[in-house]
Amino acid sequence: MSAGGSASATSVDSRTSWSFAGSFEYRFNRVAGLELEATAVPTLKSAFSPVVLPASSTSSFFSVSGPAGSVTSSVALPAIFPSPRFENREGRALFFTNNVRLHIPTTAARLDPYFVAGGGIANVRRTAEIVFDFSPLIPTLPPGVVIPLPPSRILRQPFSSSSVDLALTIGGGVGVRAASRLWIEADLRLFRLMGEEDRNVGRFGAGVRYRF
Repeated sequence: MSAGGSASATSVDSRTSWSFAGSFEYRFNRVAGLELEATAVPTLKSAFSPVVLPASSTSSFFSVSGPAGSVTSSVALPAIFPSPRFENREGRALFFTNNVRLHIPTTAARLDPYFVAGGGIANVRRTAEIVFDFSPLIPTLPPGVVIPLPPSRILRQPFSSSSVDLALTIGGGVGVRAASRLWIEADLRLFRLMGEEDRNVGRFGAGVRYRF
């Protein structure tokens, strides 16, 4: 049996964050073992798609009349209420997996290369603020035409989402014995999250493992 912990750089949605993992392994023999692992990404940057309003809802037209009431020109007003945007994107992710850990026998007693494959669940939570900037843009008007515009105002609305997905993992690494029961490990994992939108998560780091 053994227990280990590691710190890693984790790539989620093309954004890299620090993650921390802890695991427990039960060895059936010199080659095969069963591993329980938990990985936490405490500072996950959210990746929300931008909100886009149709062009017909962000502009309007009005007519400017001459002295005799005849229409002299038409002016297009740009968006008074532009599309909202996301700010202060944050989040976190938790992975719980049950893996098969296969140790590759070598002639070097101090080296322990291994292969890992398994699956479990992943919980991803994202938070952000939706910002509505009610700042009217001043259009280009004919000389002498003045349009009263409303005052600028910014509204912020908290937004959050959470999902639980199936997580598949595959990877491997190598351990180097530093003491009789203490090993230093370098580990590489790939997680595949199977949800409404499938995504890949890569993790590479180093840690320690103590064998009982």
